[in-house]
Amino acid sequence: MTQLSNDCFRHSKKRISLENAISVLEKRIKCVKKTQKIKLDQSLGRILSKDIVSKLNVPPFNNTAVDGYAFKYSDLNKKKETTLKLNGRIAAGQDFNKKIKKGEVARIFTGAKVPEGTDTVIMQEDCKANDDNIILKSGIFKGANIRKKGEDIKSGKKIIAKGSKLKAQDIALIASIGIKEIEVYERLKVGIFTTGNELFEPGTKTSKNGIYDSNRYCLKNLLETINCSIKDYGIKKDNEKLIKNTLKKISKECDLIITTGGMSVGEEDYVRKIVQENGSLNFWNIAIKPGRPVALGNVFKKPFIGLPGNPVSVMITFLKIALPTINKLSGFSSPKEKNFIVTTDFNFKKKSGRKEFLRVTISKNLNGQIKIKNYPKSGSGVFTSMVETDGLIELPEKLTYLKKGTKIRFVPYSEILI
Repeated sequence: MTQLSNDCFRHSKKRISLENAISVLEKRIKCVKKTQKIKLDQSLGRILSKDIVSKLNVPPFNNTAVDGYAFKYSDLNKKKETTLKLNGRIAAGQDFNKKIKKGEVARIFTGAKVPEGTDTVIMQEDCKANDDNIILKSGIFKGANIRKKGEDIKSGKKIIAKGSKLKAQDIALIASIGIKEIEVYERLKVGIFTTGNELFEPGTKTSKNGIYDSNRYCLKNLLETINCSIKDYGIKKDNEKLIKNTLKKISKECDLIITTGGMSVGEEDYVRKIVQENGSLNFWNIAIKPGRPVALGNVFKKPFIGLPGNPVSVMITFLKIALPTINKLSGFSSPKEKNFIVTTDFNFKKKSGRKEFLRVTISKNLNGQIKIKNYPKSGSGVFTSMVETDGLIELPEKLTYLKKGTKIRFVPYSEILI
C-alpha cells in the first residue's frame, strides 16, 4: 500500500474556514490506490481508473421503436389514406436482406433493423390490414418511430470519465457497448476504532458510569455506504501502550486511520500524544458548529483523521471533512453536492465567525410551498436529530440572525453520500 509523507496535511494552526480546509485537502491529498481489472457485474460503487470510450455506435443500426410497418415516406399520400403492398415480416434480431420497393411496406417489430428502401415506421394502431394490402393513415412525419444509428452513443465517444463512482445506470451504459471487464481503483481500506473507558459494546452490560458505543457503528456504516473496505478494531480503553500498538497495526494493514475521541489534551487522551510522537498532527480548528475540533495528520506514515467524540459531531465532520478526504484518497472525482433553495419556517440566532449546520425537516404549507423546520434539540449529543431530519442547511460565518421566511440552501443527506 502506498504511504504518504508526514506533511501531507500540514497547514496553519489558526482557525480556518471550512472552504479553506477543503481547498487545502483537494490540493494536497492524492489517490493512494492501485488499479485492478474487475468484471462489470461486480462494479457497483467502484471508482473508474480509466475513461470508458465506446468502440461502436449505439444503436448499431437504424431500428424501429414500435411494432408497425416500415415504408418510404415519399409513398405516403399527405391528405388521405395510402394503400401499400405487404412485402415481408421482420422480427427483432432477424437478418432481413430484402429491399423494400416503391409502393411496398414491411411488417416490423420493436427493435428490428429498418430494412433498406424505407425511412419511416407507422404504428400498427394507425393501419388497417386487408389481405396483403396495408392501409396507412395520413399525418405521420418522415423518420417517425425510428431510432437512428448512434443516436445514443457514437463510436469514439467517452461515455464515463475516469474518477467516476459507478451507479447502476453507468454499468448498464457500459454494458450497452459490449464491455465485460473494466479498470477500477482498489477499494480504500480504512481502519477504525473508538477510545474511552466509558464505552461498551452494544449487547453487553455497561458499568453504572458507562455508555454504549454508537460512534463506531455510525462510522462503519457511513464507510460501507461509500464502498470502502473497513477493518473494525473495536473499542480501545484509555491505555497508551494499547492505543499505540493499535495505531501501528492499522498503519500496516490499512490505507487510512479514523478514530473518534481521545484527541483532547487531558491526561487520558492518548491518541493525540501518540500521533504527534509518531508522525505529525495538525489541528484544523475549523470554524464550524457542530464539530470544530477535527484532527488531520499522519501516524506511522499513514493518513489519520481524528473525529470528535460527540455523535452528531462525528457524523457532521465525517460528511464535511472526512468524506472529501476519503474521496481524494480513493480516486473519486466527487461531484459538487446538489442543494436546493427552500424557505425557513423559523427564526434562529447564531454567533458570528463560524459556519453553522442546522439539522432540518421538510414540510409543505397549505399552498404546497416547501418549507423547512429546525430540529428543536440542537445538542451535539442528540443523535435522534440525525434520524428525524431530512438534511442540513448551512449558515454562513457572518450571519448572526436567520429570519423566518428567508430563502436558504438545503442539502438532503442523500445528496452528500453519493
